[in-house]
Amino acid sequence: MQKIELKELQGLTLDLIVEFDDFCTKNNISYVLGGGSMLGAIRHQGFIPWDDDMDVMMLREEYEKLLIAAKVSKDIKPERKFIDPYSRTFARNFARYVRTDYTKHEEGFQEDDCPWIGIDIFPIDYVPADDAKFKKQMKQVRFWRKLLLFSLTVPNSGKSKAKKLAKNIIRPFTKRIGSYRMALKMDAIAQKYRNGDHTYIAAVCGMYGDRERWKLEEYLPQTRVPFEGVMLPVPENYDIYLSNLYHDYMQLPPEDKRKYSCATVYKN
Repeated sequence: MQKIELKELQGLTLDLIVEFDDFCTKNNISYVLGGGSMLGAIRHQGFIPWDDDMDVMMLREEYEKLLIAAKVSKDIKPERKFIDPYSRTFARNFARYVRTDYTKHEEGFQEDDCPWIGIDIFPIDYVPADDAKFKKQMKQVRFWRKLLLFSLTVPNSGKSKAKKLAKNIIRPFTKRIGSYRMALKMDAIAQKYRNGDHTYIAAVCGMYGDRERWKLEEYLPQTRVPFEGVMLPVPENYDIYLSNLYHDYMQLPPEDKRKYSCATVYKN
């Protein structure tokens, strides 16, 4: 297998997002860039130079429409697939659009834990306006996420002896629970307020915790901005989201924080 470098990986991921955008357009599915991908679009008009992945997000009803469309579509290219916890193809509480002609190895994780490059697809859920209720919801998600990730690691993985020991002790218990059961537990917690007030939304399954929440009216409407020569969707009020996550987001981080830290990727 031939190892690929970051620039090539970004090019492959750009191909995926163009395909994904076309699929969503054909199926009338609304989404926006999320997290570092939205930041890259606004600050760099493309990938953050040291970033290696891509995130999108969409309201839960759009997410469900996407997964249904993916199951029945005959237009998905060979060596491409949508994977998700419901079909027991991806042990997370979000979905992913991947290409299987490249193999990904992430240190410390099992070889069969989604060994492909892809785009993370996060559902956006309705969440309570009450701070205490929202923080409790996020605390529950973090608890199950930690256990889920423990279940997917290999023995003696961790950056310190203490972490290695903790994972080795806890891992057998998480294996007994099961990674898909934990992923679906997190998914249920994310949808807890689905039938409640629809003023606030959050990517509950995202990595930024309490900073993910903002108003639905601020998420809408949307616009398109340049990203590596193509136009991709973001909320018109992207400043609210990016300020919540990154504060002074147009400022570059210190050079020692600008690191490509993800997996090793090989051409099959």
